[in-house]
Amino acid sequence: MHWRENELINILKKGRSTTSDIVSGANMSKVTALKYLELLKEKNLVDNEVIGSTKVWFLKTDEEKIENKIKVLLVDDDENVITIIKESLEPEIFEIFEAVNGKEALGMAFTKSPDILILDIMMPDMDGYSVCEELKKHDNTRNTPIIILTAKAGIDDKLKAMDMGINDYIVKPFDPRELRGRIKMVLNWPSTTNRIK
Repeated sequence: MHWRENELINILKKGRSTTSDIVSGANMSKVTALKYLELLKEKNLVDNEVIGSTKVWFLKTDEEKIENKIKVLLVDDDENVITIIKESLEPEIFEIFEAVNGKEALGMAFTKSPDILILDIMMPDMDGYSVCEELKKHDNTRNTPIIILTAKAGIDDKLKAMDMGINDYIVKPFDPRELRGRIKMVLNWPSTTNRIK
């Protein structure tokens, strides 16, 4: 196997990645990276899916793994909020991914396929509502449950979230125990209720 192919496989071992993520992590141009990614695809070692205008690459073997943990994407530009939530969710049950703005959240949602998003509204670059609108456009993310966690307590904001099909709305300051209970309620999976006591 060519050394460039090995480099790309090592990057994808870390998880699903967009073409841009791969190029920024590899020591090669986008054209070169795509050339070797296509060669790896022909060898049935990697595959990709197109989500909107984004191409997401992954190792074929990774898709066959069964993941038992509940994947939670936390999106908030306040590190204290992220820390509080992470400390309240048991690592043996939950796998936590973090994003600090809307654009980063979309990339993570497309590559990590979270089971649920905990999403702030007021963030730089792209607000929570715009993230929701974008996620609802794509088949892969349209039905991902979303809990809004925000300081915006107005009825207009809550109604807007309801109109967008948001699953739940929690106003800051919040009790982490309530958030955990709401995650349990929103997911409501037979496969997860045994794991969330």
